[in-house]
Amino acid sequence: MRILPHRIRLTAGKAHEGLAVRLGDGVLIAEPIERGAGFDMVLRVAFLVVQVVATLTVVIPLAWHAWLNRRWMRLGAPLPPACADADLPFLCVVVPTWNEAAVIEAKLSDFLAQRYPSNRRRFLLIDSASTDDTVALATAWDKAHSAGLEIVTMPARLGKSAAINRVIEELRSTDEVFVMTDAEALLEAGALRRIGRWMKDDSIGAVCGTPGQDADSEAYRDWYRWFREGESRADSTPIFEGSIAAYRISAVQPVEAAANADDSQLAVIVRASGLRAISDGAIRFHETPLTDPKERRDRIVRRGQGLSRHFWRQRSRWFLKDEWGTILGLNGVQHTITPWCVIIGILAGIAHATTVILLGWSGSEALLLDRVMLLVDALVLASLAIGVARIRVPLCATILAFLEQNLHLARGMLLFKMGMNLHQWKPSKSNRLR
Repeated sequence: MRILPHRIRLTAGKAHEGLAVRLGDGVLIAEPIERGAGFDMVLRVAFLVVQVVATLTVVIPLAWHAWLNRRWMRLGAPLPPACADADLPFLCVVVPTWNEAAVIEAKLSDFLAQRYPSNRRRFLLIDSASTDDTVALATAWDKAHSAGLEIVTMPARLGKSAAINRVIEELRSTDEVFVMTDAEALLEAGALRRIGRWMKDDSIGAVCGTPGQDADSEAYRDWYRWFREGESRADSTPIFEGSIAAYRISAVQPVEAAANADDSQLAVIVRASGLRAISDGAIRFHETPLTDPKERRDRIVRRGQGLSRHFWRQRSRWFLKDEWGTILGLNGVQHTITPWCVIIGILAGIAHATTVILLGWSGSEALLLDRVMLLVDALVLASLAIGVARIRVPLCATILAFLEQNLHLARGMLLFKMGMNLHQWKPSKSNRLR
């Protein structure tokens, strides 16, 4: 009969050290065991388990979303119906402003360049108590161009969502489509007409555009556009671009005034009415990129806070039966849960690597998963370094953008928990030079 090698621990009295006893070649061999070796192993494994769980919680929803999106992208791209000028819907085109003197004249002139039939649209400016010359410049521009610009002034600065609710009160019975566009966004030719064509499709309740290639964070924007297009082909997208977005007025309701992401709020409201909310890559806008890193970070954090709050309010609809429930759920997880898992995974990874480096493989043989996770950590760090260095290596820029985006989302949620609501926008300066 063969006796397999085994280990036991012998102690005497209060046992300052133990003996590992093994049977080898018919001889009992006693070896000293270092004190605390078992604890070191448990600590290392605990950090490893936390890191693995956090990593899977990040990767699985993202991989599932990407897999579904590949399927959705194989669906035919929808096209808006052809439409004569006389049959285009009546648009109420709105630009919300607060201290936009640097860009307002260019924005209003961009309206006229769209060449949408003048008898099928009206222009409205909603100003949130600007302290600069925004209203005066807009008034002078209107006199010079006889464009019939309507100006509504808010008594106080309450945020863009409150301004949008005020606009909803101003809508007329003749208005069919409410178009919202930011002051710094310039539209490509034909954008308004394509919106009008989309709204001739009775199944479409909302449509937004996509940023041009001059937008900030191209790696993230490319990834962002891909998901929005696939979701739009499958059903609807819950994330809208407020730089140019349009909504069927019959499906519009007031939004949460003390929160931002008003564009996405309206998109989900429209979808809840039974109509689709889609993103159209042919409706393009251009914004001058921000050159100030702090302004760029602040804008991403503000937008991220709005989306995180928006999706959390919709959590009861996550992962319902249809495609829309899946889309809403996957985006909800990625904007509320994933950022914290990214942070937890980073901290656990640092702790795991530190434990391995400082304590070695004490207490047991090295686990294969230890080595795998350390290799993954090394690859991620190398990818981030390549991304920071702006070296063109596939996926590296995307990994860096993904990390930055999740850290900004977490920061936005943390600021909200600390009582800092970022629903009032502040015009940036680095992309608004007169």
